[in-house]
Amino acid sequence: MLTAPVIDATEPATAADPPELHIVRSPVDSEARTTIPAEPTARIHWVGRFVDYRHPEDLFADIVAGVSNLVIVDARYRETFHLEHLPGAINLPWREIDESTTDHLSRDAEYVVYCWNASCHASTKTANRLESLGFKVKELHGGLQVWKRQGYPTVRP
Repeated sequence: MLTAPVIDATEPATAADPPELHIVRSPVDSEARTTIPAEPTARIHWVGRFVDYRHPEDLFADIVAGVSNLVIVDARYRETFHLEHLPGAINLPWREIDESTTDHLSRDAEYVVYCWNASCHASTKTANRLESLGFKVKELHGGLQVWKRQGYPTVRP
């Protein structure tokens, strides 16, 4: 019987122990494990990824309600940001993010990052960079494409 592999991420006991991924060949045969080394970023990116998304409906409700400490970040290039973006969004292309370009931003806010669509990885790269600098970050599910498809407004300067 063929079954999908189950991946179990194991935390290292100390910083000297490298993290590992254990691939269980089948839920029926849990003793048959293959252990491979894993980079912490790969393991963290895979584990619990969906909980880091905000859905357009929820974000729009927060915008309408005027939720404080909410910052919407457009991760696309400046040229595309100036053509169209979400209401209230700021533009932070991922290649420009470092301590000096974010020192004016509050570490207490929740940052919701978006780009074109689900296959555009600019929002993921932006989210990862912001998180590494100590910000609380989520990605907008589906990006600008899903936002518009669901009928929410955009700003066209």
